Amino acid sequence: MPQHACEMFAHFVYGPDLSYHELLEREESFKTLAHGIFIEAGGELVNFEPTGDTLHAQCALPAYGEDLFRAICRGLLPQMDAQMEGRLLFVSKSLDQIHLYTLSDGAFQESTLGPLPSGPLGEALRRGENRQPV
Repeated sequence: MPQHACEMFAHFVYGPDLSYHELLEREESFKTLAHGIFIEAGGELVNFEPTGDTLHAQCALPAYGEDLFRAICRGLLPQMDAQMEGRLLFVSKSLDQIHLYTLSDGAFQESTLGPLPSGPLGEALRRGENRQPV
């Protein structure tokens, strides 16, 4: 049985100037290219779900690592036209790390949510001592 260290969730938005026919054509082409990029990265269980002028994608990856995520982003960027934007969310199997990549204008930005720090601060956060009353 395959082991997956990571789930990837993606959301792509097409430009508003595309006609319905152009959007369908662009979407089919992009799905084919993106599927190949995800498979090349070791992705399994790749699923696409088009909804209007957006495309959602999900797949399981065998490893969790910034180099892998950046390679996926670098592979997708040339396939995206100037009006297209995307977000990729990578979640570790243990839910202790999350990476979010925003793709637009030929570049990507990275945000990370990692494990709690060690030491007294980490212990206080684990006990919920940072909670504020509602």
